[in-house]
Amino acid sequence: MSIKVKTRKILWSKSGNRCAICKKHLVQKFDITDANFIVGEECHIISSKENGPRGKVTKLSDYDDNSNLILLCANDHKLIDDFPETFTYEILVNLKKNHEKWIENAIEKDLQEYLRSTNNLEILDEIKNHVQLDIIIKNTHFHFFDSSSITDTNLSIEVSEFFDNLRDLSDIYSDIEIADKTKYLIDHIKQINKFNESGIRFFGKDLIREYKFLNNPKENYKVAMIVAFNPEIKPESIKNEKLTVKIPDDFVPTF
Repeated sequence: MSIKVKTRKILWSKSGNRCAICKKHLVQKFDITDANFIVGEECHIISSKENGPRGKVTKLSDYDDNSNLILLCANDHKLIDDFPETFTYEILVNLKKNHEKWIENAIEKDLQEYLRSTNNLEILDEIKNHVQLDIIIKNTHFHFFDSSSITDTNLSIEVSEFFDNLRDLSDIYSDIEIADKTKYLIDHIKQINKFNESGIRFFGKDLIREYKFLNNPKENYKVAMIVAFNPEIKPESIKNEKLTVKIPDDFVPTF
């Protein structure tokens, strides 16, 4: 059997075109001819041959499946196959997993930085539990709460009251016991769940923004940003439980 085109695409995309060990870029340029050349190799974690590297670990139905492949440079490919006692099956599986997660996180971070810097956009996570809510409002200096997508008057008033209560909780957050904080946070999540039943979803994150007040020098301040969003207004703004929103150019949070 041979590695399928689809499997190759998955492996290279998840690996970010970099070696899982040394992180070297696997498509390089030959300056003299201005041509690209590939130094990456699609390596089997478990060899299909019993006497091959890690070949005795277990039998696989498909040795060319993505789960049994790791993307490496030629040097590191030779390294793992010459020293299978060091680079065991467990170690290589963890290397693959950690590398692909590193790539995913790095791309997500760069994407958010790009959107923020070029279009003043933010990507907010859907709030589903009290731990998320705790991270957003803990040690907050300012708030930015938005419910402009809600057209139902009664529902809009209820959400505004919810935001007022959340702002009050944030103001006293550092003065209350952990058990009480947890109780209040869970109560707020229960309210969010009720709003969910009405079709309103809540998204948020904590932002660090630089502000200058009076004659004081600029400093970084934490802003709790939460948006109550009606998906019927602009469903394309939500993807994978994340909401992309444009921050107003005159973005000014409130105490």
